[in-house]
Amino acid sequence: MYTFIEKLNKTEAKFLAQVVSQVEMSDAKFKCYIINKRDFTDELNFAEFLSKTLEIKEEDCVFYTSYFTTLEIQHDFFRVFISEKLKPYFANLSKNYDINSLEAIFTKEDTNALVKKTKVLDPKSDDLNLKIKRVVNFFDQERKKLQRNFIRKEHRNMDAEYMLRLHLKETNRTPEMFFDAIRWLFSNNPKAAFHRDYIMNIAKLIEHYNTLEHQAMHSKEAVEFNEEAQTWANIYKKQGMNDAEIIEKLREAGFVK
Repeated sequence: MYTFIEKLNKTEAKFLAQVVSQVEMSDAKFKCYIINKRDFTDELNFAEFLSKTLEIKEEDCVFYTSYFTTLEIQHDFFRVFISEKLKPYFANLSKNYDINSLEAIFTKEDTNALVKKTKVLDPKSDDLNLKIKRVVNFFDQERKKLQRNFIRKEHRNMDAEYMLRLHLKETNRTPEMFFDAIRWLFSNNPKAAFHRDYIMNIAKLIEHYNTLEHQAMHSKEAVEFNEEAQTWANIYKKQGMNDAEIIEKLREAGFVK
């Protein structure tokens, strides 16, 4: 049972809805949530916002908390941290309500008067944020297999999803393009093990994407090589051709499908 002690104004409700819509139970313990400043034309009084109280009733207790533990204001985005105690409640809201319904909840004192609108996540959806989240989760999942004490640590304290979203906005890449690179990076290939020494966060993954994409492509196509193909590859290499040119030559000769 949620009781909002002080009613939020529309701007505060929109901000909180954007935060809550990102929360999932699988999130890392110290995860921060990124909100773009450009989404807010109206000024937010964060001192007043942070002073507002949320009451949550459980079977054996009642606890009171502010909505965020820390809020950092960067140049073009906000970094928001929530209490670990709040995560299951916010994750439940995120699972069951879309962002418009969340805004409605946070601006009304009587939540029982609301008509519940369940959020449905289509696995085939073209929603960019969902695809970005999948890339980051896949990267984290593979990294966890190698790092027993896993804690996400990103470049300049920026959140991985925000960094990837910004990168895709500035390039012609898509989230799908990263999957093969990540698979290769965490494969048993000796070259991949070398790259993993310095690619353990999204920032470095983005920075070295061209190399990883090429290695992943070469690795997949090298499976098709036979002894004759490898001989021609060595000849082309001595002639000064780069890997991409060699692959193309071998494809023309029918060695690579």
